[in-house]
Amino acid sequence: MNQGPSIREAASKLSSYITMRAWIIMLGNCVMEYEGRAASRTTPGDRLVVIKPDGSVLVHGPRGFKPTNWQPDTSAIVVSGEDTLVIRAIRRSPREVLIIECRKVYLIAAGIGAEEGSFWMYVNEHEIRDIITRKPELVEEGLRIVRVEKPVEPGFIDLYAKDREGRLVVIELKRVKAGEDAARQLIRYIEYFRSKGVEPRGILVAPEATDTAISLLERAGLEFKRIDLRKIYSLIRDSSRAKRTSILDYL
Repeated sequence: MNQGPSIREAASKLSSYITMRAWIIMLGNCVMEYEGRAASRTTPGDRLVVIKPDGSVLVHGPRGFKPTNWQPDTSAIVVSGEDTLVIRAIRRSPREVLIIECRKVYLIAAGIGAEEGSFWMYVNEHEIRDIITRKPELVEEGLRIVRVEKPVEPGFIDLYAKDREGRLVVIELKRVKAGEDAARQLIRYIEYFRSKGVEPRGILVAPEATDTAISLLERAGLEFKRIDLRKIYSLIRDSSRAKRTSILDYL
């Protein structure tokens, strides 16, 4: 590795970049320690640290695409450095602390960009809803969809169903990673029914969900079920092909 900034220089740069809410990339030899819902510590190794403008932190190792450590929704990031660069990413609720200690820093780069941009997924929520309406077994065997977009006081339930036991099921759909807002929306629907003396099941259906969302669901006695977007897309594509009736439809 090339000679990078000194520990003091790295600490100064990081502090400045974090204050500026910049995109930050740092490459260094680090150990990580996490304490929160569980506890963990790594051995020293080369790591790529990414700090986003919203304060979220991801730490990648030299292999694979998933981060080895991360801290979403960070409340504060504190940086110090003498012999060792120390980054403390603190989350207040739930209480979590990720500590990154680097004895060597090879590279620090930062940039500022205000353009959020949009994210496009090859299926939208309406398409997912329509496929699940036709094939509710994608969520659960024995499930039967009773109504789509059922209006209730807190909003519109994406799918209102019954399971194989005849119990009512309230389904909230998301086409991207479901977060705290999605979990709380489902909880509001369930609380509405409970206020009417009905105890339905609540299922959040999405490709994945944040730890916070899953924790909220578990505390409320609700469920998360994962869907495979590639499978949904394949079903949509096959359905579209089946509707084509002439060669002109393929052009």
